[in-house]
Amino acid sequence: MKAIYILVSLVLFSCGSRKVAIQEIKKDSLKQIETKIVTKEETNIAIKNDIYTDEFTITPLDTLKDIVVNGITYKNVILRYKKVKDNSLHIEKKIVSKNELKKELIKTSVKEFKKDIDRKQNYWNYLWLLLIPVVYYLYKRFRFFM
Repeated sequence: MKAIYILVSLVLFSCGSRKVAIQEIKKDSLKQIETKIVTKEETNIAIKNDIYTDEFTITPLDTLKDIVVNGITYKNVILRYKKVKDNSLHIEKKIVSKNELKKELIKTSVKEFKKDIDRKQNYWNYLWLLLIPVVYYLYKRFRFFM
């Protein structure tokens, strides 16, 4: 009887085939980032001009009369003396702009694992179950296991 249990357990417990396929996928990418930096610098330069001018004008009025100025004789003239002070302020603007282009490379990598499992059942094991009634019949008929 022990032999039957061992034989039946060997027939019933069997393994199926299992196939596992693992794929490793690597993805690498490069990105270039461009950054434009614009800087403006504005400077004001103030220049102050102090200009003094003296105007001395002699215009003739009548040609028959004499006039003496600083030892010089003038005949029939009008004297005009004018002092002019010029305080002008000159502002000069300078705008300096600087453009700078900055490039940066970024490398990224991604690893992915893809696992495919293909499991196939072995149906030959169930064919052994058909032998059980045959063995039982032979056992009852001939009784050779005892």
